[in-house]
Amino acid sequence: MAQRLLNMAVADNSRLVSINSSREGQETRHFCSNDIITSKYTVFTFLPKNLFEQFRRLANFYFLCLAFLHLSIESPVSPLTSVLPLVFVVTVTGIKQAYEDWLRHREDNKVNNAPARVLREGSIKEVRWRDIAVGDIVEVADGEEIPTDLLLLAAEDPEGKCAVTTANLDGETNLKTFFCPDATQNTLDPGSLWSVQGRILCQLPHANLYDYKGVLDVVNEGDNCTASLATQNLLLRGAKLRHTPRIYGVAVYTGRETKMALNSKLKNNKFSTVEKSMNYFLIFFLFLLIFEVALCTILKYELYSQEVTNTMWYIDLPTNATVTAGDVYQDGVSFLIIFSYIIPISLYVTLEMQKFLGTMFMAWDDDLRGDGEDEGARVNTSDLNEELGQVQYLFTDKTGTLTENIMHFRNCSVDGAKYADAEGEIHALDEETNRTAALPSLPVHLVTFLETLALCHTVQVTALGRGTAEQTASSDNIELSQLKHYQASSPDEKALVEACARYGVVFEGQNNSQLTLNVKGKRGIFTLLQVLEFDSDRKCMSVVVRDETNQKIWLLTKGAESSVLKRCLLSTSEQQRMHDVTLKHIDDFAMLGLRTLAVARRELTEKQYEDFASQLSQAKQVLEDREEAVRKVTNRMEADLTLLGATGVEDLLQDGVQETLESLRVAGIKVWVLTGDKVETAVNIAYSCGHFKRFMTILTLTGLQDKETAYSKLQECKETCNLDGSFGLVVDGQSLVLLLEHFEEEFYAVGRRCWSVVCCRMSPKQKAEIVHMAKTSREHPICAAIGDGANDVSMIQEAHVGLGIMGKEGRQAVRCSDFGFAKFRFLKKMLLVHGHWNYVRVAVFVQFSFYKNVAFNTPIVFYSIWNAFSTQSLYESLALTMFNITFTSLPVLIYGLFEQNIPPNILMTRPHLYQRNANNVAMSWLAFLKWNLFALWHAGAMFFGLWLTCWDDTCGLPGGATQDLYLFGLALGTLCTFVTNMKIVLEANFYNVLLLGALVITTVGYAALYLLYSGIPAEPFIKYGIFSVYYRLFESASLNLGCLVVGIACLLPDLVLKVVGRSLDPEIKLWARAKRKQEKLLEETVYEINEAFEAEEISVSPDQNKVLL
Repeated sequence: MAQRLLNMAVADNSRLVSINSSREGQETRHFCSNDIITSKYTVFTFLPKNLFEQFRRLANFYFLCLAFLHLSIESPVSPLTSVLPLVFVVTVTGIKQAYEDWLRHREDNKVNNAPARVLREGSIKEVRWRDIAVGDIVEVADGEEIPTDLLLLAAEDPEGKCAVTTANLDGETNLKTFFCPDATQNTLDPGSLWSVQGRILCQLPHANLYDYKGVLDVVNEGDNCTASLATQNLLLRGAKLRHTPRIYGVAVYTGRETKMALNSKLKNNKFSTVEKSMNYFLIFFLFLLIFEVALCTILKYELYSQEVTNTMWYIDLPTNATVTAGDVYQDGVSFLIIFSYIIPISLYVTLEMQKFLGTMFMAWDDDLRGDGEDEGARVNTSDLNEELGQVQYLFTDKTGTLTENIMHFRNCSVDGAKYADAEGEIHALDEETNRTAALPSLPVHLVTFLETLALCHTVQVTALGRGTAEQTASSDNIELSQLKHYQASSPDEKALVEACARYGVVFEGQNNSQLTLNVKGKRGIFTLLQVLEFDSDRKCMSVVVRDETNQKIWLLTKGAESSVLKRCLLSTSEQQRMHDVTLKHIDDFAMLGLRTLAVARRELTEKQYEDFASQLSQAKQVLEDREEAVRKVTNRMEADLTLLGATGVEDLLQDGVQETLESLRVAGIKVWVLTGDKVETAVNIAYSCGHFKRFMTILTLTGLQDKETAYSKLQECKETCNLDGSFGLVVDGQSLVLLLEHFEEEFYAVGRRCWSVVCCRMSPKQKAEIVHMAKTSREHPICAAIGDGANDVSMIQEAHVGLGIMGKEGRQAVRCSDFGFAKFRFLKKMLLVHGHWNYVRVAVFVQFSFYKNVAFNTPIVFYSIWNAFSTQSLYESLALTMFNITFTSLPVLIYGLFEQNIPPNILMTRPHLYQRNANNVAMSWLAFLKWNLFALWHAGAMFFGLWLTCWDDTCGLPGGATQDLYLFGLALGTLCTFVTNMKIVLEANFYNVLLLGALVITTVGYAALYLLYSGIPAEPFIKYGIFSVYYRLFESASLNLGCLVVGIACLLPDLVLKVVGRSLDPEIKLWARAKRKQEKLLEETVYEINEAFEAEEISVSPDQNKVLL
């Protein structure tokens, strides 16, 4: 058998693991170690790898090339003007990334060096996690974390099972049960385990948490056994053992090959719309820079030829010199250097800082905090803050996202009769009057139905829910046993089993495959023979049990009615009647918004069961296409069923869902609900939550079976959409397969015309396909997706913005999302307030970054005309170096963190304001043109204004001294710093101490730096003329007055435009009117209170005054 397994491993490219490989001295180096490495760098790779990553950015690579060019010529300015800003940006980013990676190293070492117990040389020895190898048998005790992916061999449990929680993997906190293979489940002694010889043939490592297939061939105490392995045999690294003293498992996947590590891979980077526009602007300025350099180089040699320069006797230039390629290269690179500051080098690092700090405000927002301690808003990426303000389509899950995912049993249909839950008891329901009536005793068919529900599940009894007995008197005076505390992976299952217990059919637990059922005080024993787990293809689950009282074998099934009903017998008129009535009742339950399941059973003979069990065992030992092989067997088993009835379970809507959906509609966001529920349930929920309105025309694309029918129905919907009115659309998963495959564009055109869409019976893959269809359509709308379960992860990751809800189905959605929060209603503030603010902040931040560099760089171009294109820089080196890094960075950073262009209460109560930023309007080419026209105006006004101020060559300096280039350049640089910082102050709408403080700190810091810098009496400052220039600036009153007048003249159009714009804005007028009305109401209230107090004082008598005295 071992040789056959080895041959299969080679042939099928599977993994072959030897148990106790250390004993056999086998080579395990072809398997990876159990080290987990989440860090990106080591001490040796940090510098080259980090530098490579940073210089992949266009701006950084551009300035790196510029620095090399700077060093290759006799530069008009110091090379430090290019090198220092680049070094600063790269260093700051490198320090940040090094710190983050050090934190990752620290966590890696903490995990990899954690203690573990491994079977070595016949005894348990303590090793580090990193020392566990594939094939080692590992011991884990209650409460400990699983150190690697283990095949469960033995558990200290009489039933050979253990319970774990998987919160670290998928966020789910409910207990999950795993089972030992029969061949090893009782081998708990280390000596016996050491003597076990065996091989495991299993799949190669992959990321699917819920898929594991293998075959175990083991020789234990002389017996050779073969067993099939499945997901319920594999304990995953990161899970935690609960309620089991100890277990033993063999390591099959280690380190980076564990499922936890494979699921921890970084997601594809998402880029915001603003960032994409920013890159286009960068490319525009690169082409503009090339144009400026080429133009100035050509003009220099065209306008200032040798004949012209020979007449310039005051310039010491060689006569009759010829122009060489070296001269052209020197001039071209020199122009490139002095004009290069049009590209903002600090843009990336300051923008990252603004976004990172901005995420903290969302995390600190108490309005986005749930009831639990760990239910504040989570931001998993800071790259998409502004994208929250651009959402056009929202794709949302229903269960657990719009609803609470807390299930309550409400109705059932049994043998053609309706029943309803009434105050914890089951009552008969009259269909005509819709009234309930108490049952004197439970009918036999109802007991059978409840017994089936109480047995057909995977629920575990963990502890008593109450310390006292809950007694209910029935017609037979039978006392019910204590209500149990149930743990279930599905809230539907838990609700059904709890309902059965309330009605007197109590599932008391499982012991060694023995299921105990207490029916009105009578205890029955059932042997669990098989569990056919639920899967999304069959859409049902089944169990096979033997009733020990009469030895009958039953196959019990429950699942979606679309799956179960077609498996039921319809050979007699009574069966057909039962089918039709039950289907009608299911539709009635769905119209009430209930989640429905059909319930059926089948009696098996001993021979039938043995045949099925043998076929199922063989199918489970297949590695390739095991699911298909198992499905063929289960389909044969789950056939010829007898229909028992159906259930209706209620999932309550979350608070604030209706208000949130209505606000999103007003904000111009189209909402698509994607759910796995049946059509009637989903439509009813859509009406109850306000997604569908009564005045809407609802179009349906359901039950489509072929292309022709789909096309004709789609054309019909398309024609209807062309009429006036409001439309909603309903489509199911079956029809969606045809529509996406053959008519994707036409289907999207219909969906785009509808304000509300509901997609039913959707698989996780289809959810992602719908999101992909929308975001890749011709309009390329910004799509957000929100969900709460692992089945929503593909949709969340596909969308531009992924939103996760901390729901009952675990936190896998939150872990994989970009933003996470506790309740759906928090989405309103997240989009309408934080999304709006962040978009405005980031858009203005980016536009301002380009604006200030145009305003700073353009005077250099103007000056080139007056200096005969000699490549002389207008500014001194310190100004070129520090303008972006320090002189203009703090005020805009504070603006980017605290700006509130519209108050939050206005944004929440007037959702239509969200549309003001639609279609990336603040980053459009028109907005870009406006910012740069102001930059050109400011540059021209500053340069020519100061030029006129210094026209008489003295500009008011004492002793008739004339100004030099250093004085003029420093005055212009100071004025430019003041104007650009004041520009961002004028752009602000929310003034606070921090913004004004940033302006003061920048101004004082600028002055202090130049006082120090120009006051150093040493080389090279004295030689190059910068010495005492800043002091000389204040010697001229006319120059200072000229700077003030020019500065005011620069900013006056900005101020006028803002005042006019606000005065003409109807929304501003509305806010102002509302504010005045509120202030007037407050004044009247205060006046009335004062009047009341004065009247009360006057009414006090003199005698009372004496008493008071």
